[in-house]
Amino acid sequence: MKTYAIIGSGAAGIAAIEAIRSLDQQGRIVLISEEPEGYYSRPGLAYFLTGELGERQLYPFNDSDFKRLDVERVNARVLRLQPEAHTLELQDGDLLSYDRLLLATGARAARLEVPGREAQGVVKLDNISDARRIIKLARKARRAVVVGGGITALEIVEGLAARKVRVHYFQRGDRYWSNVLDETESRIVEKRLVEEGVEIHHHTEMAEILSRRGRVSAVRTADGREIKCEMVAVAVGIRPRLELAHDAGIRTDRGILVDEKLATSQPDIYAAGD
Repeated sequence: MKTYAIIGSGAAGIAAIEAIRSLDQQGRIVLISEEPEGYYSRPGLAYFLTGELGERQLYPFNDSDFKRLDVERVNARVLRLQPEAHTLELQDGDLLSYDRLLLATGARAARLEVPGREAQGVVKLDNISDARRIIKLARKARRAVVVGGGITALEIVEGLAARKVRVHYFQRGDRYWSNVLDETESRIVEKRLVEEGVEIHHHTEMAEILSRRGRVSAVRTADGREIKCEMVAVAVGIRPRLELAHDAGIRTDRGILVDEKLATSQPDIYAAGD
C-alpha cells in the first residue's frame, strides 16, 4: 500500500486528494498543514470581510467528506524534507515516510519594508485568521490605509468600506491594477470605490507607519504627507513558499520547477499551486 503525503490544505492539495482516491482506493493519504483551520475557501474571504458570507459558509468540506476520502489530517509544520530517505520531519520531531509527496504550500503575503511595520493594527490577508483580525479591528477603527494594487488590496478596501471604515487607498501608479486592466476597466472599479466613500491616492507610496503606545496612529507618505488612521492593510504581492524545496535540493526559480507531470527535480516529489 502506497503512502501519499500532501503538504498544504488549499485547493491544490484537496484536488490532489480527490484525484488520488479516484485511482487508488486503498492507498494511505496524509494531509499535513500548519494552519489549524484546515481547508476553507480562500476566495471566500473577500465575502467574509464584507459580511456577505458567514464563517461557517467558508468551509466546503466537513469531517464526513474527509472520512469519505479516508484522509489522515496532521496539523503540524514540516521542518524539512529528506528526499533520499523518503521522509518528512515534523516540528514535534516525528518522521513521516512517504512513497509520493506533493508540495502544495502556496505563497505568503510579501512584507512592506517600512519603519513601523510591527505596530499593532498593521494587517495582511493571507488566511482566515487574518480576516478575523481585520474584522475585529474594523469594529473600533474609524480610518484605515490600504496599500497595494491588486485583487487582495481591493478585497480589503471593499471589506473595510462595507464595515463603515473610512479608507485611504494608496496606489503607486495612476490607476488601479494597470498591468492587468485597461484604463476603462480601472476607472470603473475606482468610480465604484469612490461612490462607497473610499479616498484613492494615486502616485502615493508609504514611507513610514507612525504609532502611539505601540498602536498605529498615522502613516507618512514618501512626499511628506501625514494621514491619520488606526489600521494599515498591506497587500503588495506574494512570495512563494520555497524554503522546504530549496533546502531539499529541489530546483526552484520564481517557484518550484516541475515538468509536464508536475514532477520536481527530486524523485517522487511533485508540486502544484492553487
